[in-house]
Amino acid sequence: MLLGDNVYPSGDPDRIQATVYHPFGPVLGGGTELFAILGNHDDAEGTGDAQLAALGMPGRWYAVPRGDVVGVALDSTDPTNPEQLAWLEETLETTDATWKLVALHHPPHSSGFHASSVAAREAFVPLFERYGVQIVVSGHEHDYQRTDPINGVTYVVSGGGSRTRRTGTADFTAVAYSTHHYVDLNIHDDRVLLRAIDQDGEQFDEAVIPVTIPTPA
Repeated sequence: MLLGDNVYPSGDPDRIQATVYHPFGPVLGGGTELFAILGNHDDAEGTGDAQLAALGMPGRWYAVPRGDVVGVALDSTDPTNPEQLAWLEETLETTDATWKLVALHHPPHSSGFHASSVAAREAFVPLFERYGVQIVVSGHEHDYQRTDPINGVTYVVSGGGSRTRRTGTADFTAVAYSTHHYVDLNIHDDRVLLRAIDQDGEQFDEAVIPVTIPTPA
């Protein structure tokens, strides 16, 4: 899963081979599926749609059902888009999946360099909480962060794939590190095991996220 800013500095789709398919070739060649969303740099010059097409993605927002899990990809470069918000609510309301995982570029809760995206939080978080989303993953920041559960939702920032920046803490922060890394989510029937792995292959964070079912209003 790529969390946006897939091509610097302006989202040139002609560079997808160099920035995605070449470095991730061994993983993708083994049968791993690729899921990607747009970051602010990817659509800086109106190249977002062409980049997503080059990546083989179905659109700016889409859902990926896999067994008892649904992954939801959002376009946080346009958080107030009414079509996207209506689609998100319908998708979350109608899914039978136990696990609801959301990916968007701009983090609703962040203590890093850019801080929280107020626009993303105001647009999306009420729907996350209403329909029982358990995990939200974001990029944008060049660090790693995991929040304590906020109204049932754990927010993870994973932007340590390029140059790192300073991180920080807030009252919602569980852990924060400024390091290159990737995140592994191991999904079970009753829990998700989250592990953050640094560039030396060492685990530096782990969390067990229990399943939660939203209470009807």
